Amino acid sequence: MLTAMDRSSPSGTTETGAHGCARPGKWLIGVPFRSTASPRVVCMYYVVGEAGDVSRAVRVALARANSAQEQQARGGGSVTEEGLEVRRITLDALGHTRLDGPGDRSAAPSW
Repeated sequence: MLTAMDRSSPSGTTETGAHGCARPGKWLIGVPFRSTASPRVVCMYYVVGEAGDVSRAVRVALARANSAQEQQARGGGSVTEEGLEVRRITLDALGHTRLDGPGDRSAAPSW
């Protein structure tokens, strides 16, 4: 669960936590893949909290998705940046969690 320290700033950049430290944003990255057993496209979602910006969040999510453990769980095959869903996780002043962003990476400006 997100806490008040996870709240993003109005400008969409990093924010300052309760102790005055800059806190990176949290991102939800959807990584599509096609398993060898099925022609259907399935998305694996990764929450990335240690990234300072969207480019780093994408790199972290792809590194996780291409790890040996994840590849084994999916039935093999690596994933690429094509078709990613990139959303920022925010918490408003009332404590409501929200996903910001266009969703489909192809609809967003280049990172």
